Amino acid sequence: MSGNARRRAVFFDLDDTLYDQLEPFRTALRVFGPAIGRISEENLYRRFRHHSDALWEPYCAGRLPLDAMRVERIRRALAEFGVEAEEGDCRKFQEAYQEGQYRIRLHPGAEACLGELEAADCLLGVVTNGPGPHQARKLEALGIERFIPRTRWFISGEIGIAKPDPALFAHVNRVTGTRPETSVLVGDSLVNDVEGAAGAGWRTVWFNARGSAAEPRPAADLTADGFTDLARRILGLLAQPRPERD
Repeated sequence: MSGNARRRAVFFDLDDTLYDQLEPFRTALRVFGPAIGRISEENLYRRFRHHSDALWEPYCAGRLPLDAMRVERIRRALAEFGVEAEEGDCRKFQEAYQEGQYRIRLHPGAEACLGELEAADCLLGVVTNGPGPHQARKLEALGIERFIPRTRWFISGEIGIAKPDPALFAHVNRVTGTRPETSVLVGDSLVNDVEGAAGAGWRTVWFNARGSAAEPRPAADLTADGFTDLARRILGLLAQPRPERD
Protein backbone atom coordinates (compact mmCIF):
# COMPACT_ATOMS: atom_id res chain seq x y z
CA MET A 1 0.00 0.00 0.00
CA SER A 2 1.29 3.47 -0.90
CA GLY A 3 2.42 5.81 1.86
CA ASN A 4 -0.29 8.20 0.65
CA ALA A 5 -3.12 5.66 0.92
CA ARG A 6 -4.43 7.11 4.18
CA ARG A 7 -3.25 10.65 3.60
CA ARG A 8 -5.88 13.37 3.24
CA ALA A 9 -5.95 14.78 -0.29
CA VAL A 10 -7.57 17.97 -1.60
CA PHE A 11 -7.83 18.61 -5.33
CA PHE A 12 -9.00 21.82 -6.99
CA ASP A 13 -10.69 22.57 -10.26
CA LEU A 14 -8.99 25.42 -12.15
CA ASP A 15 -11.37 27.64 -14.13
CA ASP A 16 -13.70 29.74 -11.99
CA THR A 17 -12.40 27.99 -8.89
CA LEU A 18 -8.77 28.97 -8.39
CA TYR A 19 -9.28 32.23 -10.32
CA ASP A 20 -12.14 34.42 -11.56
CA GLN A 21 -12.70 33.53 -15.21
CA LEU A 22 -15.02 36.50 -15.68
CA GLU A 23 -12.07 38.93 -15.60
CA PRO A 24 -10.41 37.84 -18.88
CA PHE A 25 -13.87 37.29 -20.41
CA ARG A 26 -14.93 40.86 -19.63
CA THR A 27 -11.75 42.29 -21.15
CA ALA A 28 -12.07 40.19 -24.33
CA LEU A 29 -15.64 41.42 -24.92
CA ARG A 30 -14.20 44.76 -26.03
CA VAL A 31 -13.60 43.11 -29.39
CA PHE A 32 -17.33 43.42 -30.12
CA GLY A 33 -17.41 47.16 -29.40
CA PRO A 34 -20.80 48.88 -28.93
CA ALA A 35 -22.65 45.78 -30.15
CA ILE A 36 -22.58 44.55 -26.54
CA GLY A 37 -24.59 47.59 -25.48
CA ARG A 38 -26.26 47.20 -22.12
CA ILE A 39 -25.93 43.41 -21.90
CA SER A 40 -24.93 42.27 -18.43
CA GLU A 41 -21.40 40.88 -18.74
CA GLU A 42 -22.04 38.40 -15.94
CA ASN A 43 -25.29 37.14 -17.51
CA LEU A 44 -23.55 36.81 -20.86
CA TYR A 45 -20.71 34.95 -19.18
CA ARG A 46 -23.16 32.49 -17.57
CA ARG A 47 -24.65 31.68 -20.98
CA PHE A 48 -21.15 31.42 -22.48
CA ARG A 49 -20.24 28.83 -19.85
CA HIS A 50 -23.53 27.03 -20.50
CA HIS A 51 -22.76 26.68 -24.19
CA SER A 52 -19.14 25.80 -23.47
CA ASP A 53 -20.33 22.90 -21.31
CA ALA A 54 -22.93 21.84 -23.89
CA LEU A 55 -20.33 21.75 -26.66
CA TRP A 56 -17.73 19.95 -24.56
CA GLU A 57 -19.06 16.47 -25.22
CA PRO A 58 -19.06 16.74 -29.05
CA TYR A 59 -15.56 18.23 -28.83
CA CYS A 60 -14.32 15.35 -26.65
CA ALA A 61 -16.01 12.85 -28.98
CA GLY A 62 -14.13 14.28 -31.96
CA ARG A 63 -17.26 15.58 -33.67
CA LEU A 64 -16.38 19.25 -33.22
CA PRO A 65 -12.90 20.76 -33.66
CA LEU A 66 -11.58 22.83 -30.75
CA ASP A 67 -11.42 26.05 -32.77
CA ALA A 68 -15.01 25.60 -33.97
CA MET A 69 -16.21 24.89 -30.44
CA ARG A 70 -14.60 28.07 -29.15
CA VAL A 71 -16.20 30.18 -31.88
CA GLU A 72 -19.62 28.58 -31.49
CA ARG A 73 -19.89 29.04 -27.73
CA ILE A 74 -19.53 32.83 -27.85
CA ARG A 75 -21.62 33.10 -31.02
CA ARG A 76 -24.49 31.20 -29.37
CA ALA A 77 -24.23 33.18 -26.13
CA LEU A 78 -24.37 36.52 -27.94
CA ALA A 79 -27.27 35.35 -30.12
CA GLU A 80 -29.37 34.81 -26.98
CA PHE A 81 -29.03 38.55 -26.31
CA GLY A 82 -29.87 39.55 -29.86
CA VAL A 83 -26.30 40.05 -31.10
CA GLU A 84 -25.36 38.33 -34.36
CA ALA A 85 -21.57 38.13 -34.20
CA GLU A 86 -19.33 37.62 -37.21
CA GLU A 87 -17.07 34.56 -37.15
CA GLY A 88 -14.01 36.78 -37.49
CA ASP A 89 -14.96 38.77 -34.40
CA CYS A 90 -15.63 35.56 -32.49
CA ARG A 91 -12.12 34.38 -33.35
CA LYS A 92 -10.65 37.72 -32.24
CA PHE A 93 -12.59 37.41 -29.00
CA GLN A 94 -11.14 33.93 -28.41
CA GLU A 95 -7.60 35.18 -29.03
CA ALA A 96 -8.07 38.04 -26.55
CA TYR A 97 -9.79 35.77 -24.03
CA GLN A 98 -7.02 33.20 -24.21
CA GLU A 99 -4.28 35.79 -23.81
CA GLY A 100 -6.13 37.24 -20.82
CA GLN A 101 -6.15 33.82 -19.18
CA TYR A 102 -2.37 33.91 -19.11
CA ARG A 103 -2.48 37.07 -16.95
CA ILE A 104 -4.72 35.75 -14.20
CA ARG A 105 -4.46 35.89 -10.41
CA LEU A 106 -5.54 33.52 -7.67
CA HIS A 107 -8.86 34.29 -6.02
CA PRO A 108 -8.47 36.32 -2.80
CA GLY A 109 -7.70 33.94 0.05
CA ALA A 110 -6.73 31.04 -2.20
CA GLU A 111 -3.03 31.24 -1.39
CA ALA A 112 -3.71 31.26 2.36
CA CYS A 113 -6.10 28.31 1.96
CA LEU A 114 -3.53 26.27 0.04
CA GLY A 115 -0.87 27.11 2.60
CA GLU A 116 -3.08 26.05 5.50
CA LEU A 117 -3.94 22.74 3.86
CA GLU A 118 -0.28 22.12 3.04
CA ALA A 119 0.67 22.87 6.65
CA ALA A 120 -1.92 20.29 7.75
CA ASP A 121 -0.06 17.70 5.60
CA CYS A 122 -2.77 17.41 2.96
CA LEU A 123 -1.69 16.22 -0.46
CA LEU A 124 -2.76 18.92 -2.94
CA GLY A 125 -3.53 18.66 -6.65
CA VAL A 126 -5.47 20.11 -9.58
CA VAL A 127 -8.04 18.26 -11.69
CA THR A 128 -9.14 20.28 -14.73
CA ASN A 129 -10.74 19.76 -18.13
CA GLY A 130 -9.15 21.33 -21.19
CA PRO A 131 -6.24 21.18 -23.62
CA GLY A 132 -2.96 20.32 -21.92
CA PRO A 133 -0.72 23.26 -22.93
CA HIS A 134 -3.50 25.83 -22.42
CA GLN A 135 -4.46 24.67 -18.93
CA ALA A 136 -0.82 24.24 -17.90
CA ARG A 137 0.01 27.78 -18.98
CA LYS A 138 -2.83 29.13 -16.85
CA LEU A 139 -1.57 27.21 -13.83
CA GLU A 140 1.91 28.59 -14.47
CA ALA A 141 0.46 32.11 -14.61
CA LEU A 142 -1.11 31.54 -11.19
CA GLY A 143 2.20 30.34 -9.77
CA ILE A 144 0.43 27.25 -8.47
CA GLU A 145 3.63 25.19 -8.50
CA ARG A 146 4.54 26.86 -5.19
CA PHE A 147 1.96 24.52 -3.65
CA ILE A 148 1.24 21.81 -6.22
CA PRO A 149 4.02 20.16 -8.27
CA ARG A 150 3.56 19.63 -12.01
CA THR A 151 3.21 15.89 -11.40
CA ARG A 152 -0.11 16.57 -9.65
CA TRP A 153 -1.68 18.70 -12.39
CA PHE A 154 -4.28 16.34 -13.84
CA ILE A 155 -5.40 17.86 -17.16
CA SER A 156 -7.98 15.99 -19.22
CA GLY A 157 -6.32 16.84 -22.53
CA GLU A 158 -3.11 15.15 -21.38
CA ILE A 159 -4.79 12.12 -19.83
CA GLY A 160 -7.47 11.39 -22.41
CA ILE A 161 -10.27 11.26 -19.82
CA ALA A 162 -12.41 14.21 -18.75
CA LYS A 163 -14.63 15.10 -15.81
CA PRO A 164 -17.26 13.92 -14.91
CA ASP A 165 -16.04 10.46 -15.97
CA PRO A 166 -15.29 8.55 -12.74
CA ALA A 167 -12.34 6.95 -14.54
CA LEU A 168 -10.51 10.28 -14.31
CA PHE A 169 -10.88 10.40 -10.54
CA ALA A 170 -9.81 6.77 -10.27
CA HIS A 171 -6.74 7.67 -12.35
CA VAL A 172 -5.91 10.52 -9.97
CA ASN A 173 -6.17 8.23 -6.94
CA ARG A 174 -4.05 5.60 -8.64
CA VAL A 175 -1.27 8.01 -9.65
CA THR A 176 -1.14 9.77 -6.28
CA GLY A 177 -1.58 6.62 -4.20
CA THR A 178 -4.60 8.15 -2.46
CA ARG A 179 -8.08 6.74 -1.78
CA PRO A 180 -11.53 8.11 -2.69
CA GLU A 181 -12.60 8.09 0.97
CA THR A 182 -9.94 10.62 1.91
CA SER A 183 -10.09 12.70 -1.28
CA VAL A 184 -11.94 16.00 -1.73
CA LEU A 185 -12.61 17.97 -4.93
CA VAL A 186 -13.29 21.71 -4.81
CA GLY A 187 -14.96 22.94 -8.00
CA ASP A 188 -17.61 25.22 -9.47
CA SER A 189 -19.33 22.85 -11.90
CA LEU A 190 -22.32 20.95 -10.55
CA VAL A 191 -21.97 18.22 -13.17
CA ASN A 192 -18.25 17.96 -13.84
CA ASP A 193 -17.02 18.58 -10.30
CA VAL A 194 -19.74 17.79 -7.75
CA GLU A 195 -21.54 14.96 -9.53
CA GLY A 196 -18.38 13.60 -11.13
CA ALA A 197 -16.32 13.44 -7.95
CA ALA A 198 -19.22 12.20 -5.80
CA GLY A 199 -19.84 9.43 -8.31
CA ALA A 200 -16.24 8.34 -7.85
CA GLY A 201 -16.61 8.16 -4.06
CA TRP A 202 -14.89 11.48 -3.30
CA ARG A 203 -16.15 14.19 -0.99
CA THR A 204 -17.10 17.42 -2.69
CA VAL A 205 -17.04 21.18 -2.16
CA TRP A 206 -19.22 23.21 -4.49
CA PHE A 207 -17.37 26.49 -5.08
CA ASN A 208 -20.33 28.78 -5.76
CA ALA A 209 -18.67 32.19 -5.92
CA ARG A 210 -21.36 33.56 -8.28
CA GLY A 211 -24.25 32.79 -5.96
CA SER A 212 -26.06 30.35 -8.21
CA ALA A 213 -29.49 29.35 -6.93
CA ALA A 214 -29.16 25.86 -8.40
CA GLU A 215 -28.70 22.91 -6.07
CA PRO A 216 -26.16 20.17 -6.79
CA ARG A 217 -27.49 16.65 -7.25
CA PRO A 218 -26.13 14.76 -5.43
CA ALA A 219 -25.72 17.39 -2.72
CA ALA A 220 -22.19 18.60 -2.14
CA ASP A 221 -20.64 17.91 1.25
CA LEU A 222 -19.85 21.62 1.56
CA THR A 223 -20.75 24.78 -0.32
CA ALA A 224 -18.40 27.78 -0.35
CA ASP A 225 -18.68 31.24 -1.86
CA GLY A 226 -14.97 31.98 -1.48
CA PHE A 227 -11.75 30.84 0.16
CA THR A 228 -12.21 32.51 3.53
CA ASP A 229 -12.20 29.82 6.23
CA LEU A 230 -12.39 27.13 3.54
CA ALA A 231 -9.30 25.22 4.68
CA ARG A 232 -10.68 24.85 8.21
CA ARG A 233 -14.02 23.62 6.83
CA ILE A 234 -12.34 21.09 4.54
CA LEU A 235 -10.19 19.77 7.38
CA GLY A 236 -13.33 19.43 9.49
CA LEU A 237 -15.00 17.50 6.70
CA LEU A 238 -12.04 15.16 6.37
CA ALA A 239 -12.06 14.59 10.12
CA GLN A 240 -15.52 13.03 9.86
CA PRO A 241 -15.18 9.26 9.49
CA ARG A 242 -16.34 7.53 6.36
CA PRO A 243 -16.18 3.77 5.85
CA GLU A 244 -13.39 2.72 3.51
CA ARG A 245 -14.09 0.59 0.48
CA ASP A 246 -12.61 -2.86 0.19
